[in-house]
Parts: sequence; structure tokens; C-alpha cells
Amino acid sequence: MNKLILPFQTVEVNSTAISTAQYEYDNYRLTLTFNNGADYDYIDVPNFVFEGLRTSASKGKFINKHVLSSYKFKRA
Repeated sequence: MNKLILPFQTVEVNSTAISTAQYEYDNYRLTLTFNNGADYDYIDVPNFVFEGLRTSASKGKFINKHVLSSYKFKRA
């Protein structure tokens, strides 16, 4: 994805805990929306990590393995 064309992109996650993931290309922020309605911003997530998430067969497993314990976060 070219960040000049798409400033952000949202993908459906459809896991037991997370409903959507939105990535902002200009500031490397990944926002996860959990099924309980809580949003968390994960900071300094590289583009290639979001591309891996976007193309993975199991987005929930990808997030658990490559995002949740790897990047700093704050409640949005």
C-alpha cells in the first residue's frame, strides 16, 4: 500500500477478542478494537507488520503472536 494514496486502512479481524484493526501509515499506529468496545493504540508498528496482518489467514493468531506483546500500547 502506498501511504500517499491510503492514509489508513481498516481490516476485519473476526476473532473471539478483536473485531477490527486500523493502521495509520503516516505515524505507524495500529488501533485494535476489541469486541467489548475498547480501543487500544499500538505505537511504532512497522508497515510490514500490518501487511502481514492484512494478508494472514488467521488475523487473531497473527495479532497474538506478532503485536500484543511486541509493541507499546495505550488505551485510545
